[in-house]
Amino acid sequence: MSETTLTLIRHGQTDWNLQRKLQGRSDIPLNDTGRDQARTVGRELAASGEHWDALVSSPLQRARETAEIIGEQIGLPLSRTYDDLVERAFGEVEGYDCTGTTDDERHALMEEHGEVAEDVVQRGLSVLRRIIADFPGEDVMVVAHGTLIRLTLDRVLDTELPSLENGQVLTVTADQVAAAH
Repeated sequence: MSETTLTLIRHGQTDWNLQRKLQGRSDIPLNDTGRDQARTVGRELAASGEHWDALVSSPLQRARETAEIIGEQIGLPLSRTYDDLVERAFGEVEGYDCTGTTDDERHALMEEHGEVAEDVVQRGLSVLRRIIADFPGEDVMVVAHGTLIRLTLDRVLDTELPSLENGQVLTVTADQVAAAH
């Protein structure tokens, strides 16, 4: 049996992304740019010649719609959603306008008011392991959220990723996820 691979994709743009507002678990829809981004990512992935067996996402509409649009491009329906793929909770600062703040200042605000980073990492690792167990030996496309993906893959890849762009694609293997603590 081949090793499971996970292709993680950050959802397309929303109006709150454009306005630099913290979204967290607020269920903000894609805007037209976000839909275009999803179509572009889907076309690029379809043209890559790679194959995916399953497509999963966060249940939040911006991720779910991104997954559905990409799925149309690659000929793969959304298999299921996972509640633990939702974005980091930002508490009372959801909707906060971060215009004029640096990435470091924004990340500090998230840490001070939001879900603890280590809790996000552990939730991210747990859900990735659950997806691997649900789709053993398959290539799975996972559409989720920037902070969840960034913090989780920082641990998996033993690095410090910058903030992810809307539609950014990153791939990891089951062995890499299994080795992360």
